Amino acid sequence: MRAQHPREIAPGVYLALGRGLTKTNVYLVRSGSSCVLVDAAWPGSAAAIRAAVESVCGRGARPSAIVLTHLHPDHAGSARELAHDWAVPVYVHPDELPMAGPDYPMEYANPVDRRLSAVLLRVLPARSRARLRARNDLTGVVQALDSQGVVPGLPEWSSVPTPGHTPGHVALHRPGDGVLLTGDAVLTVNANSVWDLVRGQQRLAGPPRYFTWSWAGVTESVATLAALEPRVLATGHGTPLSGAGTAEALRSLAAELAGGSSRATWPHVDWRTKTGLFKAVDYTARVSYRPPPAVYRRVQRWAPIVTRLGVSPDYVVTLEVPGRRSGVIRRTSLVQVAQGSARYLVALAGESEWVRNVRAARGRVVLGRRERRIATLVEVPPEERAPIIRAYLLRAGRRPGSTAVANEARGYFGVSADPRLDEIRPIVERYPVFRVEDGRDPGPA
Repeated sequence: MRAQHPREIAPGVYLALGRGLTKTNVYLVRSGSSCVLVDAAWPGSAAAIRAAVESVCGRGARPSAIVLTHLHPDHAGSARELAHDWAVPVYVHPDELPMAGPDYPMEYANPVDRRLSAVLLRVLPARSRARLRARNDLTGVVQALDSQGVVPGLPEWSSVPTPGHTPGHVALHRPGDGVLLTGDAVLTVNANSVWDLVRGQQRLAGPPRYFTWSWAGVTESVATLAALEPRVLATGHGTPLSGAGTAEALRSLAAELAGGSSRATWPHVDWRTKTGLFKAVDYTARVSYRPPPAVYRRVQRWAPIVTRLGVSPDYVVTLEVPGRRSGVIRRTSLVQVAQGSARYLVALAGESEWVRNVRAARGRVVLGRRERRIATLVEVPPEERAPIIRAYLLRAGRRPGSTAVANEARGYFGVSADPRLDEIRPIVERYPVFRVEDGRDPGPA
């Protein structure tokens, strides 16, 4: 990794490396005559980090300690090498210590660990697996932070437990001037939105869900940080945020994650209703047929693969159905929603391509995640659709009024963020719904 000139973002706090989603932010914090390194980036970053420290503290300088917000490889990757070169201690929260070994417990695993990493490790050659385990092993390198929040070498600072992204994640807070180093508890890039990432959209957001141990923990931890009312947010990824609106922006994020306000202090652009890279799409208009947008077709090339690997949410399935004219199998990733004991597919875009293909196939399809099964889709009469569409909007515990519900309810169905059945009933004829039944022959054509 190439060295970059550190930038002072608050008195005595330097952004040494980073400034992007894939580039982890590394901070150098000075206190009196000593300094402490916060996080250690990816493996292979040691030389750039040493150069950054020397540019701030002088030739041959070294920090008095390294503090890691958590033990993911993008934050702890060069810790072993730096600790050896500098002969300094490395600290983590006590609840993070079980992750220090080469094989941390599966109860600490995030979705990618469980559904992808574990699978890949089983198929790697033994020698490659041994090298990977050795590189990730921080046994004997890390030690526990003080349980009372004391940060070694930084008497003006305190550590704040922020479990969620990992079980022992911590943030660092300087109460005197409201500087908060958040690690991955809070980011200024939204890693949970492909569209925000493509557009380079900046906004406060939680950590990426697919690398997160407990989303409920994230929600509580963001609320804890918001209560500190920081004036500077030095995040684990993205551009640090400062200014008069910083505390309000964090409170807004906490409310959003808790299912409260759907308003974000930084503008959050929904690609469905914004011109530019993605053209505006009004999914509430009455049409006889809606062909898939070009960007949707491109995404759908990869979505079934992600679903097959088990990385997508558990309620996502891949529909396989022959094209009504070509006979070529078309694959579409869809949300399968439960209502009572039955399962349903809702046509989010209304009279869309997959709906026409299913009708042409007389409901005979294949559905799958890791395993494929034959199924029959039976179209639900319009008068029965309203409660199913509402269940679709509120799936997976989503709360009425939350940002996720608001975006989908308004952008696709033209109803409020707290959708009532009497709002949904007038539009049900425009949104086909299919009940999923076990495979059966629907009879002769």
